[in-house]
Amino acid sequence: MKSYFKIKNINIKKKFLNSGDKSISHRSIIYSLIKNCIIEIKNLLESFDIISTINLCKNLGIYIYGPINSYVLISSFKKKKIFNKINFIGNSGTTIRISLSLLINNSIILGDKSLNKRTMYRIIKPLTLLGYIIQCKKNFFSPIIIFKKNNLGLKYNLVNASSQIKSCLLLSSINSFLNIYIKENKKTRDHTERFLSLLIKKKNNFFIKIPNDFSSFSFLISFYLIKKKNFILNFNFNKLRIGFFEYLIKTKFYFYIIEKKIINNEHKVKILIFNKIIKNNIIFSKIISKLIDEIPVLISLIINYKNKTKIYGLEELKFKESNRYESMYNNLLLLGIKVIKKKNYLILKGNKKHYNFIFSQSDHRLFMSFYIINIKNLKISNPENILSSFPNFFKYFNNKNNKLYVFN
Repeated sequence: MKSYFKIKNINIKKKFLNSGDKSISHRSIIYSLIKNCIIEIKNLLESFDIISTINLCKNLGIYIYGPINSYVLISSFKKKKIFNKINFIGNSGTTIRISLSLLINNSIILGDKSLNKRTMYRIIKPLTLLGYIIQCKKNFFSPIIIFKKNNLGLKYNLVNASSQIKSCLLLSSINSFLNIYIKENKKTRDHTERFLSLLIKKKNNFFIKIPNDFSSFSFLISFYLIKKKNFILNFNFNKLRIGFFEYLIKTKFYFYIIEKKIINNEHKVKILIFNKIIKNNIIFSKIISKLIDEIPVLISLIINYKNKTKIYGLEELKFKESNRYESMYNNLLLLGIKVIKKKNYLILKGNKKHYNFIFSQSDHRLFMSFYIINIKNLKISNPENILSSFPNFFKYFNNKNNKLYVFN
């Protein structure tokens, strides 16, 4: 007797979704400052932050052609003469943290009004211990001036879980004689370590095909789960960045891995995800480092279900583009959500949402997180912020219910 089961047709509209990983895009460009080589990059994220990194490398004498249709060609064999040592990087905090150890002597790096109000103590402290002579404004604000670069060796305990600080120290140790030892209390994303193994092989030509960004596609996952639709996505599947996905697995949602590849030591997967109701759960601080960028979109997903959820270890949100911890709390209250705020954790319970005015406060992830909730007549400020990380956001989300407002 034959056993069989019937599979219903899954109605999925075919769309080509391309949004290169932001972290890998930053690092793949900055690698040209370390080694004389030719780097060919495909599926680069064409956002304001990545363009700031490209302009920084151009200002440091690197030849960069592009980006054109997410394609960039970089040559660092013959560098241009440097006439301007003032580097403006806009609102890209990632650029200043990763590349600070690679700047030449007597160079100045500064950002816009928003970035100049964010403290850079976490990255200036280990560099000064390493032997760098650095001058900055009060409270470690930019602009930052590097007078001299010394490498005295360092044993550093990475108290704050930050992959950007770790990458900065790793990149500064490549062309130095003394070793730098880094101890991590919590594991952070390891894109730099994965690519360093390719640099050690002494190749002069690199072809990097950047996978899609899981942080950007988490908005698509949340949107389709709210809409109760089945969908297929293709994105980067780094084990230290999929905390959002691990949380969904704990809630027992259904998925099927169609395809899995390894490109440039990075895992790339194609996954079929089925709609599922999210049950109540507790998110502990141990996995927060894996989903720190996805916390706003995760909260916007949770509040669509009448469940009680506790999220611990949110103090890291205070050091993002805005104070996301305070901003999320205030905006959730405006929507009528029951929220209890403690020192470093939130207690949420889904409730009937009503339309109001949302202040995204120049934070791209806040804007996108509240946009996918799909509340009628919801007004959200500063839609231009999406250009810093997800320029194609409105291409994939055609939500006509929300009204957009621009504030300077």
